[in-house]
Amino acid sequence: MSKQPTVILLLLIAAVAQETAKCVTAVQDLPDNFPKCKRDANFDKCLVDAVNQAIQLLKSGNKELGIPPLEPLTVKKLVIDAGNAPINLRQALKNVKVHDMISTSKIQRYRTDLDKHLIICDSKTDRIEMIGDYEMSGRILLLPITGHGKANITLVNTKIEHRLIGEPFEKDGVKYMRLKEYRVVMDPKRVYLHFENLFNDKTLSEGMNRFLNENWETVFNELKVGYSKSFGLVFRELSNKIFEKVPFDNIFLS
Repeated sequence: MSKQPTVILLLLIAAVAQETAKCVTAVQDLPDNFPKCKRDANFDKCLVDAVNQAIQLLKSGNKELGIPPLEPLTVKKLVIDAGNAPINLRQALKNVKVHDMISTSKIQRYRTDLDKHLIICDSKTDRIEMIGDYEMSGRILLLPITGHGKANITLVNTKIEHRLIGEPFEKDGVKYMRLKEYRVVMDPKRVYLHFENLFNDKTLSEGMNRFLNENWETVFNELKVGYSKSFGLVFRELSNKIFEKVPFDNIFLS
């Protein structure tokens, strides 16, 4: 074997090794304008301010992290089932635009146990307006209800508990965390509901919408578990776009 092919082969091996080393060592970090918190006695308090700032910075999305624009937040589908009396209902919302959720949200408190990869926080959101296409059938307080068309569901002054349950994993020897669950509990002070074209009859539709809003608390209390589960899935997907890309120690400083 001549020396020239041997040299070329060695150069190719060196080039491949160099590129492989780049892939292994080049880990992603949070954007430069994102505040970070050190894991010390003030960690939970620091997170409140840091995350409130980060949420507002993400309103228009972030291409590097793969996060789409969040104001409004686009949700392809929400499916809400309530199978217990007095409400037996299936509600499907498609092509949903969620307005004001990000711009009017404030984190109020954190409780974390990072050794167990557990993050709990409380937030308050002034307004969550969901506009989309709906299909609905079932019974509410013994009254049959059916329809399809445009829907507007607006939650006002909503307290939300977020419970993020994570698990660690390694990539190229670096520790990351992914969320296996994101549990949400929503507690609004008022809910406004409007569904066009109920019963395919304008008069009946107006009467049912009036009834729904007069009894909003009973109606939403039966549906809020479904809404909470649906938003938990949306929040988990968005959060994991950060957690699965940025190493654990780059998010939570040691």
